[in-house]
Amino acid sequence: MAKVDAVAVLEVLKKLQAVDRQLLNLTRMKEYEPRRQREAEGTLASQEMRLKDLNDRHTKYQKDITRKELDVKSRQEKINKLKSQLLTAATNREYQGFTKEIALEETEKGKLEEELLEMMIGIESFTAEEAKIKTEMVEERKKVDGVRAEVKAALEDIKKKEVGLFAERAEVASKLDAETLRRYEGLFKSRGGEAVVLAQYESGIGGEEGQYQCKGCFMPLTHQMVNLLLIGQEIVTCKSCGRILYIEDTKAKS
Repeated sequence: MAKVDAVAVLEVLKKLQAVDRQLLNLTRMKEYEPRRQREAEGTLASQEMRLKDLNDRHTKYQKDITRKELDVKSRQEKINKLKSQLLTAATNREYQGFTKEIALEETEKGKLEEELLEMMIGIESFTAEEAKIKTEMVEERKKVDGVRAEVKAALEDIKKKEVGLFAERAEVASKLDAETLRRYEGLFKSRGGEAVVLAQYESGIGGEEGQYQCKGCFMPLTHQMVNLLLIGQEIVTCKSCGRILYIEDTKAKS
């Protein structure tokens, strides 16, 4: 690349990257906040569906109880009728027939009453569960209302911050030539917000010579690259990941 005041350009690029990272963070927050609200609303919606399902089952259960009560009543009416007929039996055979039929009806009626008693006890669980869910929903609605207010405030705050940051970015970016800006923006997007990274010196282990590394991909730099960084007349990029490099010390060894 052509010789430039690389030190000054790098300072601009680092400042631009700092602004862009703030904007990127705000973008992520703009995605996160509505998602947080949807999750809270989803929990409430699940409770509402749960309550509706419970209500539907409760209603069906109550209808089953009503039908069984009518069945018990019908059998009792039949028993009463048979008992009346029993009094008019003309023969012992007729009497025995009525007696047997009454016994059968009373047995069936007794079974129904036992089932009905169990159902009446069971329906209390529906009532208790419904009351529990309704109580939980009251608290969940409060929570959802709170989250909605928080999200609204957060999004408004983000919008205000973006206005200031966009203005700051425009001012900083105006100090770069078009090609440098284009290259930086491409790297910032492709490298997850790390377009400009430090070339950091790492000491050797076990007597090995230390070396500078790109802190973006951790690949070692050549002596020539380090020297160019120290001279500060060219923009140096990592040969492995393409990130723009800067250096902060003078530990390089020729």
